[in-house]
Amino acid sequence: MQERALSEIRAGSHLLIVAPTGSGKTEAALFPILESLGASDRGGIQVLYITPLRALNRNLIDRIQRLVASTNLTAAVRHGDTAPSERRKQAANPPDILITTPETLQAILPGKLMQRHLKQVRYVIVDEVHQFAEDRRGIQLAVGLQRLRRITERDFQRIGLSATVGHPDAIASLFGGEKALEVLLAPLEKRYEYRVEWPRPIDKDFETARDLYITPEAAAGLSAIDDSLDESRSTLVFVNARPLAELLGSRLSMVRQDVAVHHGSLPREERERVEAGFKGGEIKGLVSTSTLELGIDIGTVDKVVQYNSPRQVTSLIQRVGRSGHKLDRTSRGLVLAVSSDDAIESLAAVQAAQENDLEPRHIHRLALDVLAHQVVGSALDQGGTAPWSDILSTIRTADPYRELEDAQADRVAEFLAHLGIIRQEGDRIRVPPKGRRYYFENLSTIRDERRYPVICTSSSADVRGRSRRSGRTAWST
Repeated sequence: MQERALSEIRAGSHLLIVAPTGSGKTEAALFPILESLGASDRGGIQVLYITPLRALNRNLIDRIQRLVASTNLTAAVRHGDTAPSERRKQAANPPDILITTPETLQAILPGKLMQRHLKQVRYVIVDEVHQFAEDRRGIQLAVGLQRLRRITERDFQRIGLSATVGHPDAIASLFGGEKALEVLLAPLEKRYEYRVEWPRPIDKDFETARDLYITPEAAAGLSAIDDSLDESRSTLVFVNARPLAELLGSRLSMVRQDVAVHHGSLPREERERVEAGFKGGEIKGLVSTSTLELGIDIGTVDKVVQYNSPRQVTSLIQRVGRSGHKLDRTSRGLVLAVSSDDAIESLAAVQAAQENDLEPRHIHRLALDVLAHQVVGSALDQGGTAPWSDILSTIRTADPYRELEDAQADRVAEFLAHLGIIRQEGDRIRVPPKGRRYYFENLSTIRDERRYPVICTSSSADVRGRSRRSGRTAWST
């Protein structure tokens, strides 16, 4: 797969590389690009590497800096946690390779100084592109790439990296701009072993249920996970929701101490701590949501346990693929069902995975909230005022808005004007200060979260494993 990708990228092809986890997609995209940059005169940002998670950015910057250590190239990360001093440094002396997220791309597109650096972009790599395909983040990114295309005044080479998905042509169209990406399917097979169990309670589970104040069925599931942790050096336990991750992690911690929880609502410092602990062997089991489906470096994973049906075949393959994270190793996964219906659904998912019968991707189109935001952003890209026809022309080159009708777009503009977010002056759109605030306060299409401090007044309580002396932690809603 890497050999095929190298030759295609060298030839200037716009690619969507679809391959199993652990097959080296990142290197397949970067090697020919680094070769090209090393042989050219540089200036400004040459490569944008876009990922869905800040945690992936942290992993990638270490990986890429090792790759460029023997060259004169530079790489840097920019996202919401980047310190102001580092942002000023990047603005004054831009890196050759900028690793970022879709939301940060939205933030830097209108900046005059950053536009000067982005004008030099020759390559855009979108990692884990399948994660964007079915939600508003993907639509926003598709339009953002077309806005970047307008800034560069020439096309840049686009490379999407995707795990195994069904019907990749839809993703190829979404991020290809005016022409779909060429799909490159990896000609390789990775070995998977799946097992489905529905644990039934035995005598010891009834004792555990009484001790932990849970049902015997829940105790049986807990016992099955405990046994799996004993059988392997390192185990990922996937669940389908953050509250369940917290609940299961709490119950497991009552049985053993070498487990932890990982999900997107945890503070960055806590995520880094558990990732390092798992990688170093201090943590043997990690209860996680979909955040660890992606290529975050957490070291070797021997086994994956999926608690409840994974609901999607592609999620099952991606999650189980985190174990045996090399092509010559077998990925092993255990699905623990909690009911007869759950067991039947899990068996159906495993059968579909073995037959490579994957769900199609349903691309969301014509989202009006994203359209409103991109109208304002497109005007800001041109200094805060732009012809309405130019704005529509840019947005319509993105696949999700190719069929946008004038009447529909006009109603969105009228609504924005009614709110005072834009002002319509003939054929021109002008963004007042209120519109600028609206744009930068709504960079993300991810649902908002509010965090509140929770103080435990009981001196004997240990809230989420934090210090008994402070009794303080933060919970998210």
